[in-house]
Amino acid sequence: MIRESEVDKENVSQETIQLLTFQLANNWYGLKIEGIREIIKIAKITWVPGTASYVVGVINHRGLIIPILDIRELLGLGKSDITDESRIIIVEVENVATGLGALVDNIADMVVVPTSEIVAVPITMDKRKTRYVIGEVRIEEKLIGILDIHMVSVEESKK
Repeated sequence: MIRESEVDKENVSQETIQLLTFQLANNWYGLKIEGIREIIKIAKITWVPGTASYVVGVINHRGLIIPILDIRELLGLGKSDITDESRIIIVEVENVATGLGALVDNIADMVVVPTSEIVAVPITMDKRKTRYVIGEVRIEEKLIGILDIHMVSVEESKK
């Protein structure tokens, strides 16, 4: 008879999430991949007057008009500088066909993270960030803030 305490805990499957990691102003962030439709190079962005400062504009992507948000500015990290490494992450929010595009400095990697390694956001974090960051995880030497794209889209829809 084997006691429960003797069971090899490494063989018990852990719940995991997959994250797409990227950089914003020398900080690392991640998005759950479930809502990501695709990653594209910077396209022609059309500025829309009267929008919030973090709304870069819109793009026409495959016949859909997609708003592009400057996530750096939304998090209080300053405006993004568009470079050859910059990308737009097109995400589907609540099954909305058009979704939105998140402008990021560069894409790093796709990682699988055990949910047990995700920790709460520290109370010392800037309040602008805590609104959108739902947790943090350390991967190698990087501390990655996990963004809640739903909260980002809620903010965008208010403006």
